[in-house]
Amino acid sequence: MEDDILLVEQRGAVCWLSVNRPARRNAYNGVLFSRMLDALAAAEADPEVLAVVLTGVGDKAFSTGADLKPDTEDSPLSREEEELVHPAVRFFLAADAFSKPLIARVNGDAMAGGMGVLAMCDMAVAADHARFSLPEVRIGLFPVLIVAALRRLIPRRMMTEMALTGEFFGAQFAREIGLVNYVVPLSELDVKVDWLVGRIVDKSPTAVQRGKHALRHMWDMTLEGSLAHGQSELAQLFATRDHAEGLAAFNEKRAPDWPSLKR
Repeated sequence: MEDDILLVEQRGAVCWLSVNRPARRNAYNGVLFSRMLDALAAAEADPEVLAVVLTGVGDKAFSTGADLKPDTEDSPLSREEEELVHPAVRFFLAADAFSKPLIARVNGDAMAGGMGVLAMCDMAVAADHARFSLPEVRIGLFPVLIVAALRRLIPRRMMTEMALTGEFFGAQFAREIGLVNYVVPLSELDVKVDWLVGRIVDKSPTAVQRGKHALRHMWDMTLEGSLAHGQSELAQLFATRDHAEGLAAFNEKRAPDWPSLKR
C-alpha cells in the first residue's frame, strides 16, 4: 500500500526511515520522494530527534534508483517540462540542508538514484554483500544528478569510470574510495549502525548540528576563507550553554548534562 511506502520509527533519539518497496528493490517514485521530504522536515522540527538513519526494507536493495517498471505511477523518469525541479534534486537539497546527522544503513544494492541518496548522507555503514553502480548508460541516460551528489566523495577518475561503464563494484571497494565508512556482515549491520549513531547522540547536540553546518559551508572554501568562517563559528560555540556544561563536566570528571536537550 502507498501509505506504507516509507516506514518511520522512533528509536530513542534516533528516527529510522525505511523505504518499504522490497518487491521493487526499494526503487524511488515521486510519492516516495515526497514522503522522504516530509519525514526529514518532521525530524528537523522534532527536538527529540538527534539523528536519522535511512535504509531499505529487506536485504536485497538499499535502493536501485528510479522505478523503471512500465506500470510505475509518478516515475522520476517521466517529468513534465514545466516541472523545473526534479524530485531527486528536492531531496538532495533537503538532505544537504538537514541540520542533524543522516546515516545510511546500506542493507543491499545501491544503484543510480540510490547512490545519490547514499551520497547525500553524512555517513554510511554497508553490508558486505551490497553492490554499487551507476547504470544509467545501460538505458541511454547519464547520471548527471547523481554525479553532482557524488563529486565530493569519490575521486574524479573513479567516478568517471563508474559513470561511463555502468558496472558494479563491491562494498569493500566502496569503503576504499570513501563512499561508505564501514563494511560489515549483514548479521552485524544493525549493531554497527547503532554503535556509530550511539557515538554521536551522546555528544552536544548544539556542537554536532553547528559543526555539520560549518563543515558544509567550509568544504569548498579557500584556506583563508575557511579559517575566517571557522573563527566566526568557534566564537559562537564558545558562547553556548553546551560548551559551558561540557567544560564543567570535563573538569569535574562526569558525564555532561547537555542544556540543549532541555527544551
